[in-house]
Amino acid sequence: MLFRNEFYKICSRKILFTGVLLGFLFLAAYFQMSALGSESAYVDGTCLRRTDAIQYNRETARRFAGPMTREKAQAIVDEFGWHINEDELEMSETGDTTPGYYDNSTSRFVTYNLSNIRSNEGTPTALAASENKYTTEMMNGEYEYGYMGGWDDTFREMHMMLLWIVSALVIIACAPVFSEEYAGQTAGILLTTQNGKGKTAAAKILAAFTWAAGIYVLLTLFLVGAFLCFYGTEGLFVSAGLSFPDLITGSVLWNTDSHKPTGIVLLLYLLAGLLSVLVTAAITLYISSVKKSTFSALLWSAAAYLLPAAIYTVFLLGMRASKVIMLLRLLFNCLPFFLPLHELTSTPLLYRLFGYLFSGCILVSGCVLGCRKYCRYQVGK
Repeated sequence: MLFRNEFYKICSRKILFTGVLLGFLFLAAYFQMSALGSESAYVDGTCLRRTDAIQYNRETARRFAGPMTREKAQAIVDEFGWHINEDELEMSETGDTTPGYYDNSTSRFVTYNLSNIRSNEGTPTALAASENKYTTEMMNGEYEYGYMGGWDDTFREMHMMLLWIVSALVIIACAPVFSEEYAGQTAGILLTTQNGKGKTAAAKILAAFTWAAGIYVLLTLFLVGAFLCFYGTEGLFVSAGLSFPDLITGSVLWNTDSHKPTGIVLLLYLLAGLLSVLVTAAITLYISSVKKSTFSALLWSAAAYLLPAAIYTVFLLGMRASKVIMLLRLLFNCLPFFLPLHELTSTPLLYRLFGYLFSGCILVSGCVLGCRKYCRYQVGK
């Protein structure tokens, strides 16, 4: 009964439903304009766009699906040539270019990831030399290639936008949970009731977590569903090291996720995003239990989410590395804004586990201290 009432109080706020609707529309529009809008391919000089390009890219990638080897990469180059940026092509108004030009996601992958483009001043002329251990590792036959369109940086970029939208909605939803009762002078009355201390606070926290997790899962399912409809499932079975080259470090002891299927790594990434949302909710609930003004709780919660990211980006990254700076970087990277990104980079497993443990401690501490602060609230103090 208490949980249902508290959950209803959160869900009844019109600003949250407006925010969810606007977030949904923004993600849908961005997916249409940026994700699908950036898809292109060239077949004998004819430009394909959006879903036509995706279909052609999928068919082409199926021909070369399987373990990626140097011989397979060379066969791709021999058939399609190197990728050329559109701004370097002479295109007609329709986007078509010189007959005989072919380009697709497979040739782009080889050009940007397996060629000597970085060591040759941006102009690929051959596959990377064997001295490049990371590129060589990609072509050692241990990585499964396939169509990975969408399930790479495109999905990561859209999901990070989703995470920021959800985090903003969570802060708006959780900031009034305790502070609203302080401002309305009702906390002192409710705390004298039979369930006022303990059960009421627990119900508030549980309701806030349920709403936060629910809205994150809902929007994430929408995003995943959209990608499945347009990009298919092939990319989920590609080795994660090919979808996210940052996972490859050349050392098995450093990170072994690069050989796992992309779908498994993305699942861990999405679960890390859920933890990030819950930690944001816990921090906001604690601030709400301290502040007697909902607006003040909202501002402090937004600052707690954004300021660490700003400090890390503007100051810590530019400072000379030292033990103190490295420790600060480590701790800031464990906060909600950065937490999910570790699953898609070459962050060591032990460091990621520390980040989750650290975040879990923040989550539990925020709940316990928030509940304790609310239960000890006294009117006028």
